[in-house]
Amino acid sequence: MNQNKNSNNQISRGRKALFYAGRIMMGIGLVLFLSVFVNVAFSDPWQLVDSNPMGPGIVGFIMIFVGTLISSVGAAGKAGSGMILDPEQAREDLKPFARQAGGMLSDALDAADIKEHLAAAKEIVKVRCRSCGELNDEDSTFCKKCGERM
Repeated sequence: MNQNKNSNNQISRGRKALFYAGRIMMGIGLVLFLSVFVNVAFSDPWQLVDSNPMGPGIVGFIMIFVGTLISSVGAAGKAGSGMILDPEQAREDLKPFARQAGGMLSDALDAADIKEHLAAAKEIVKVRCRSCGELNDEDSTFCKKCGERM
């Protein structure tokens, strides 16, 4: 029963591993991409003619892109990230985030101290006028727009 509770409320270890592997790949790609600028800035201009300094930058850019994809699949799951078109599975994959958003909303309502006001709010019912179509309060005798009898 405890395992079922964890699977509904938390992200699995496999998804966490994918997320962090994608982030690490993005970091390595960023270092490779930025190394091109450091290499060009601190090297002899005549050496750049003979070699291709852009190779690590291109590899780094590809690693950033692939790492972003892997990280997104790890964070939201295959269906949640849009790789698989399955709304039911997407809802299941994104359940931990939906629970988190509901908890944050509850915390905000607690901090604003308006829960009592929301609970005490009266339901408002409006009645449409047959003549002009204006919405009036349910206890109105006459329309507030055209003056016809409700």
